[in-house]
Amino acid sequence: MPNMTSEAMVFDPPAELQAYARRLALHAFGHGDASWHFRDNGRSSDLSTLVLLPGAVGNGDTVWQLAEAFGTERRVISVTYPGGLAPQALAEGLDAMLRSLSTGPVALWGSSYGAWWAQAFATRYPQQVAALWLGNSFVDGSDVASAPLFDAKWLDTARTSEVIARWHDALASRPDDLLRGVQLYMLHHGLPPPAFHARLRQVAKAQELPAAVDIGNTVVCACEDDAVITSRVRERMRTRYPIAKHLLLSRGGHYPHIVTPAVLVQAMHAWLS
Repeated sequence: MPNMTSEAMVFDPPAELQAYARRLALHAFGHGDASWHFRDNGRSSDLSTLVLLPGAVGNGDTVWQLAEAFGTERRVISVTYPGGLAPQALAEGLDAMLRSLSTGPVALWGSSYGAWWAQAFATRYPQQVAALWLGNSFVDGSDVASAPLFDAKWLDTARTSEVIARWHDALASRPDDLLRGVQLYMLHHGLPPPAFHARLRQVAKAQELPAAVDIGNTVVCACEDDAVITSRVRERMRTRYPIAKHLLLSRGGHYPHIVTPAVLVQAMHAWLS
């Protein structure tokens, strides 16, 4: 339960996420003026490293269930990337971080906003990407413009505290389940509020990026019950990646890595094999 007497609301993370965060140290990496953070299981493997880029709402710990599912068989790096950077700058920062970690070519998994800018990394550094997963993603900001929480004009004029408050009200009104708990924890503790606000601006104003068509092992994944990525957006992604494998899950919403992780992990095993 939130501590309503304090200035900022306090939410506890789910026990499984908390255990994951205790088990793996959080590392920092600086590139230019931006700070990156990541958890790395450090496992050496003949298979490529799996790099996880979650969406705008939260840090790299939101993908703890994927990190743990693959943690015994390969090196897994879950990434918390800076807010407010252009996709090209994000791509450069990720490249610098992975080179510092000597990963070699990686299997790059992205969700939503993370998948959107992952395309910039894959087109700029195709030799660094052995496999690409674009999950629950969009082509540009027009794909999410109808969602009030991603209204570009409002995000430009609202104070960060107002953005946090509106997102809190929207999340708190949802059913009390794991997704709600993770999102409320991430909203209040996962990122510095200005970084979260900056990420939302980037989503709302996202421009269409060149498609990463040179990556042979590419999966474009979506969920039928995703209220954000509609059938129209899924068709736009299908048109952008005509030769990729297109996977449509019946459930999972916008966050299958939290809502239906077992189904997603099974599909990812096929992708990585």
